[in-house]
Amino acid sequence: MTDDSKAHRSSGVLDTLLIPLRLPGRVVGEIESVSHALLSLQRAAEVHLASLDERAGQLIEGLAVLQGSMNRVEGKIDALTTLEATIEGRMDLLRDDLNTRMLAVEAEVRGIRPAIEQTARDVQTIGQLLPNPADGPLARLKDTLTPS
Repeated sequence: MTDDSKAHRSSGVLDTLLIPLRLPGRVVGEIESVSHALLSLQRAAEVHLASLDERAGQLIEGLAVLQGSMNRVEGKIDALTTLEATIEGRMDLLRDDLNTRMLAVEAEVRGIRPAIEQTARDVQTIGQLLPNPADGPLARLKDTLTPS
């Protein structure tokens, strides 16, 4: 046998022995298509992640603006709280002043009441002492001038 035929025979035997170790061409093709799909998925993920990063940046900027607005609102709330405390303090002072004045008026009315009651009794007594106007000369003149 020639060396060529020996090499052919030994390569045929070697090929036969290595067949189970070789991957079929179909599997290799599937692996290639999976790798292409993964690369495509990777590109799409990069695009979406870049978009997400951009949106997150916009969201962070929006949150910073919102935080500034919240700080202004909190400042106004603090000012309103201070104003409310001032108003409540003044209302308490006014209530106390009004209460003091009302007590003084009540004491004054209690002091004046006996004099007013006495004046009312005096007026009633005077009214009883006056003659009845229905019996006087004016009543007779009225009867004369008025047809009955």
